[in-house]
Amino acid sequence: MKNIAVFFGGKSCEHDISVITGVLTLNSIDKEKFNPIPIYVHNDGTWFTGKLLCDISNYKNLNLNKLSKVTFFAGSNNLYELRKNRSKRLTNIDCAVNCMHGLNGEDGSLIGLLKLCGVAFCSPDIFASSFAMDKDFTKIVLNGLGVEKLPYVRIHKTSFYLKRKTAVKMIENKFKYPVIIKPASLGSSIGISTAKNARELENALVLAFNYDSKVIVEKALENFKEINCSAFKKDDAIVVSSCEEPILASEILTFSDKYLGSKTGNNKKFPADIPIDVSSKIQSITEKIYRKCDFLGVIRIDFILHNSKIYVNEINTVPGSLSYYLHCKTLKEFTELLTQLICEGLKQFNEENGRNYVFKSSVLNQSCLNCTKGKML
Repeated sequence: MKNIAVFFGGKSCEHDISVITGVLTLNSIDKEKFNPIPIYVHNDGTWFTGKLLCDISNYKNLNLNKLSKVTFFAGSNNLYELRKNRSKRLTNIDCAVNCMHGLNGEDGSLIGLLKLCGVAFCSPDIFASSFAMDKDFTKIVLNGLGVEKLPYVRIHKTSFYLKRKTAVKMIENKFKYPVIIKPASLGSSIGISTAKNARELENALVLAFNYDSKVIVEKALENFKEINCSAFKKDDAIVVSSCEEPILASEILTFSDKYLGSKTGNNKKFPADIPIDVSSKIQSITEKIYRKCDFLGVIRIDFILHNSKIYVNEINTVPGSLSYYLHCKTLKEFTELLTQLICEGLKQFNEENGRNYVFKSSVLNQSCLNCTKGKML
């Protein structure tokens, strides 16, 4: 039976949402086919495992002393328990499910570690994860694909604090108010706000720079719809979901809208209330981006629909709850989806391991290489 590590938590503003995604995934994996192993990453970066982590009610007052500290070592797919100054092998890990939203998880860092340790994974690779995590780089990639996205201004923290007024003026020269300010590498709508004048803009930039070192600014649209569409890979086919329409309780989609529900108690329309041809176009763009960027696992692409134009807003490589509700009507179907994702991850891992990475040469035997005490002469 394959051991499947589920990573969740993390040093991220999205830590709590990641816990929900991770616990849901842990309890939905088919136990007859796989052995799920929780790896909870505390917000200080420490890894833990233990049965307590499978029950969401334990996180109200999580007792870390009842858990085991664990880690990986480069070059090995074994999971080790850490006790004082010693390590003890617990088990090997065959594949990992990444449920870590935001920093160190969604940005490709975890995937890099898994590759160094020889662990299969069922989520996007390093490059796909890292560019999708950064809204600035996402726009650069989208531009290369010929996909519509909103014009924007990129500002770095150092430049802003050196010349605040210059930064504000640059934005004002590009856009008329109102504008929307977003941390470049955060999700869950954290740190996002709108500004209707120079004072609000400067305050919004200060807020955003509390969370990130790079910020993007766009024109704040009116009378628009946010539309979400998800996709995953099944064999050689890209499975695309129907479109979802989040319900906004305010002028922008907030953390509360996403996770705490709107005032009406229903925070989305599924399927979205949009024409069939528009829905089909969004699904087509989703499939194109997924295929062209060599994604793996479940992703969700967020679109903006404005005056009959479709813009790609951002790409989520670790969407909340793995966007199971866009593909599955029941938790049983989610279990089947997870099985498909894990099998796809193992398949890609085996294909990559089957390549020849060894090239024998006589370079190190050349007499012209005179090395003395570590220095080339």
